[in-house]
Amino acid sequence: MKISVIVPIYNRLEHFRALFICLLRQNRQIDELIITDDGSSQQILDYIADLIPKASFKIKHIYQEDKGFRKTRALNNGVINSEGELLVFCDQDLIFGEEYIEYMEKNIKKGCFLLCRPISVNEKEKNTILEKIESSNKYEDLLKPLPTHYLVSVNKTLRTDRKRRILNILKLSKRGIKLVGMSYAVMKSDYLKVNGYDENYNGWGEEDDDFGNRLYVAGIKGKELKTPNMQIHLWHYSDPTKKHSMNEEYYYKRKKEIFSNKEYFCKNGCSEIRNDIRITILK
Repeated sequence: MKISVIVPIYNRLEHFRALFICLLRQNRQIDELIITDDGSSQQILDYIADLIPKASFKIKHIYQEDKGFRKTRALNNGVINSEGELLVFCDQDLIFGEEYIEYMEKNIKKGCFLLCRPISVNEKEKNTILEKIESSNKYEDLLKPLPTHYLVSVNKTLRTDRKRRILNILKLSKRGIKLVGMSYAVMKSDYLKVNGYDENYNGWGEEDDDFGNRLYVAGIKGKELKTPNMQIHLWHYSDPTKKHSMNEEYYYKRKKEIFSNKEYFCKNGCSEIRNDIRITILK
């Protein structure tokens, strides 16, 4: 099975470099990396040019003009131009152990999406990790110094996810695990079944929830995935638009339509023609 990793980026490319290093160290090497850019002013090659020759996988950089936060469109750009049957989505601020991709491949199946729950570290811990990641041969060395309460918190969340999944299986809830876009995997055929992300979501907020709702209505269920080494979400300044989501009104309107009318296929998604993106083959 071919695997494409899709990473949406917008500046903060020192974080993306750390993710790239983690991909190079995977037990199961991916087939393709899609870097889908929402209009970064930073130049991608300034951060990873020295790493590209070490990669055994294809690398594509897909660029769209900066017109504000358009992550939904960036993600769809990536999927449309991907070759893999399995899609693994990672935020650019994510790092992970050597078994990450291997566990995704072993546990995925059609009609299911897999969700991981990363540890979120503070600014000081993030700086230490970025200093050490290139010289650390083992991901575990980056995890060990972190406070144990991070692990306790993530395990608690995973237990809650499991309860939600069981309630959904028993038809006691419309939706199981809430999809969070930071770290998850889904089959490409399932992604396309719902027409991907709804590009009517502009600005931060609700886009992952909407996508998750439509997956559930389409019969694609979520499952929590715990790997031997927890993923780490690197600290960064919050997007200023997070204080207020301009998408709330649209989200609740769509939520009602999705669950009441079984409208899982969004109109403004992957199927839309796009002539304004620039694709560069880096390897």
